[in-house]
Amino acid sequence: MKTYLAFDIGGTKLKYALINNQGQILKKYSENTISNSKSNFIKRLNEIIEQFKSQISGIGVSVPGKVDAKTEQIHFGGSLPFLDGIQLSNVLNTSLPIHIENDAKAATLGEKWLGSLKDIDNGVMLVLGTAVGSGIVLNGQLLYGSNQQAGEVSFMSLGNLDREHFFGSKCSAVAMIEDISHHYHLKDVDDGKKVFELIIAKKDFAKLRFEEFCQNVALLIYNMQVILNVNCFVIGGGISRQAIVATGINQALIDLRATNLMVKRTLKKPDIINSRLFNEANLLGSISSFNVDDSIQSNLREISNDK
Repeated sequence: MKTYLAFDIGGTKLKYALINNQGQILKKYSENTISNSKSNFIKRLNEIIEQFKSQISGIGVSVPGKVDAKTEQIHFGGSLPFLDGIQLSNVLNTSLPIHIENDAKAATLGEKWLGSLKDIDNGVMLVLGTAVGSGIVLNGQLLYGSNQQAGEVSFMSLGNLDREHFFGSKCSAVAMIEDISHHYHLKDVDDGKKVFELIIAKKDFAKLRFEEFCQNVALLIYNMQVILNVNCFVIGGGISRQAIVATGINQALIDLRATNLMVKRTLKKPDIINSRLFNEANLLGSISSFNVDDSIQSNLREISNDK
């Protein structure tokens, strides 16, 4: 049985784990991401690889930003702009095979392997966080697009091309939690647990702001479904641990469709379901391109524009 080292690189936390080829997480770690120095950041990755090198057969990395599917070079870097232009295979001190994947697409691959998208040929993963990450699975394959940017739904717009009108802002779980925290003068504006206690208790502002959030996500799902016609949308991100999120989005979509009888009769409503893997989806997805399970891996990594 093979073991892999998986990294989930975030703007705040660096998570890493040892995972075997059956998808069992053997050990999991988390520490603050070094975000102020590219050299120190890379040094830390190499220290972790050195620590586990005798135990592993490959390395998977989930990163923010665009990842070139052929060269695995990172572009933009998202919350870690110093990643822009880096090809990790050139800076990591290892001869082991390395696979790099965009974080939302890694989460999608994780759910396709062992989560809510398993056995689903057509589905979408929506990762609700600071903005909205997305991975689209069509005919059993993850869609990359001509420039590896398929599914960048945060840039879909309700009007002008500015932050106010982008779905990434309209559907920001972080912004919703911060707005409710500020309204109720919570000490920690990121206290999601307390915020959801207020939502579940149906406190006026919290209830209305959460409903607005669900309505915006439902509108995003409606627009995507018109084009994609998938079976289901999987709701991911830390917020998805709250069962009320998928339930609220599902109800908002039902309510939206009910405003137009022709839409309701003509277009089939997709299922709205929760992630099964939650915050572990990125870790698992980052190693899914390795031959972890011959029965499901034959077509996960084929790129739609690779001719």
